[in-house]
Amino acid sequence: MTPAVGGGVFGGPGTSELHRSAAHRIACAVVAAEIRRLRDGDLSGLPIVDWPEDMPIGDEGLGLDSLEQLGTLGALAEMFGLDDGWLGAEPPGRVGDWIDWVTARHDGGREITVMTSGSTGAPRACRHALGDLLDEAAYLSARFADRRRVVAMVPAHHLYGIVWTALLPGALGIPVVVRTIGATLDLSAGDIVIAVPEQWRAMSRIVRRFPEDVVGVSSAGVLDDHVADGLLTAGLTRLVDIYGASETSAIAIRDVPAATYDLLPRWTLEPRGDGDWRLVDRDGAWVELPDLIARTGERALRPIGRRDGAVQIGGHNVWPDRVARILGDTDGVADVAVRLHANGRLKAFVVPVEGRDSAELSIALDRVAAERLTDHERPISFRFGSSLPRGDMGKPTDWT
Repeated sequence: MTPAVGGGVFGGPGTSELHRSAAHRIACAVVAAEIRRLRDGDLSGLPIVDWPEDMPIGDEGLGLDSLEQLGTLGALAEMFGLDDGWLGAEPPGRVGDWIDWVTARHDGGREITVMTSGSTGAPRACRHALGDLLDEAAYLSARFADRRRVVAMVPAHHLYGIVWTALLPGALGIPVVVRTIGATLDLSAGDIVIAVPEQWRAMSRIVRRFPEDVVGVSSAGVLDDHVADGLLTAGLTRLVDIYGASETSAIAIRDVPAATYDLLPRWTLEPRGDGDWRLVDRDGAWVELPDLIARTGERALRPIGRRDGAVQIGGHNVWPDRVARILGDTDGVADVAVRLHANGRLKAFVVPVEGRDSAELSIALDRVAAERLTDHERPISFRFGSSLPRGDMGKPTDWT
């Protein structure tokens, strides 16, 4: 086990325990996500912050009813691999009781389970050894040892947020502040801003000038080169792009504008034939890469396309083929193609059944999209034509 650089994330030298501050932030994010699920997205009256440990869980504090409290216990147990043996004689009554439960287990074999961001039904559970994530945070803390504050724009119940907004600040011993696009960012020298590509795109249009000595980190999707250039031109000191997946956590890292990513120490590349590659971890276990890659050096790579046909929108995996199948079920649709738009959302090209009015069909498509697609899956533009766009060789092609 690699020791933590800077201290703080491990329970002590040579151990693999979760620091209480990291457990606190992750647990609050897990609970907020569970309450959002139970309330069908309604979080009115529930402050979305890292609640203080003395905050009551029931009516005098967060206002969770008995069923919601049971749901949160289940969500925490699933995330941290807990059972009732580490609970007290009475059910948790305050936020600190949740943290006590999360940090009660003291063996070194702990796992953290995150869910894929897939949009094709029930998300899939991905289990990670806590020690691997702590090692990742320790490695990253050495690369960002001069940072004085983490500015979190992503939640801490997804893997990107867990590592960068909980484990990393624990390793560095620095505070975390939460910011939201649309309110003042109030950035300061020494900040490291953790965001997804869509948020960076918005900041590139909103922020005229970044303060000196602000570092940005992007993951959970493709970072557009033009957006990245604009952010650096606006004064961002450094912009770091992380290549990874829910199944692997971080795989490789690059400093924009470099075109290639450098592997994290945990990983090596192994050929699998026909120019394809797979990851091998330090224990010799191999892992499927989420993308087809070009190997550009002994420990360098460049992604060249999703292996499963998915694209990432707002940090969520979305399958355009699935969206096309659903839209194709709409009465009056003869054919449909769905692609990623240049603005980071989906777009659709629809061929109506002969004689079907495109204006009426547009209304029907909007209704199907609202009923059967998630927000991330819904195309933001529809174009209609007599046939799907194809190139000179008859192959499907893009459209504007």
